[in-house]
Amino acid sequence: MSLRLATIAMIAVAAFAGCNRSGSAEDDMFADAEADGVSAGMCGGDASLQQAMIDAANQERGSQQKSILEADEKLNLIAQAHACDIVGQGQPSVTGSDGTNIVDRARSAGFPTCGVAQLVAVGGSAEAVARRWAVSMPHRAELLGQVSDKIGAGAARGPDGRIWWSLVLGDDCR
Repeated sequence: MSLRLATIAMIAVAAFAGCNRSGSAEDDMFADAEADGVSAGMCGGDASLQQAMIDAANQERGSQQKSILEADEKLNLIAQAHACDIVGQGQPSVTGSDGTNIVDRARSAGFPTCGVAQLVAVGGSAEAVARRWAVSMPHRAELLGQVSDKIGAGAARGPDGRIWWSLVLGDDCR
């Protein structure tokens, strides 16, 4: 196993372990219900949910004549680890429970930080969440921006059944 892959795996494991922590984070317009009692009990990655979000984001981009982004395994790992982390925090936030931001997490995973951005949401299908981001100005700018050429998604189901989404957009600087 390469050192880079081992580092990514360690980051993912650390984030999964951190899913039990609670903390406060800024309010987000996508928290559609109180998150009391949310834990990391069901914090595994679901490839079908990840792909559904990537497809939904690319569908929104395509409908606006924007380039289609290529799925990236590192970005999927970063997004999945963060989805688990926000379940543990009980609030959707782009800030990690350890105070990191998407640039910090991308750097730690060995992904270049050219134009990396992150979106988070709670509840709804991948399509519904992508539509909500597309009509919210700050989120729309990130979702439809032409800086990124790669995409990764994460989804973690809370004990109440809601899906906690994390979408990471990035450019591999090539």
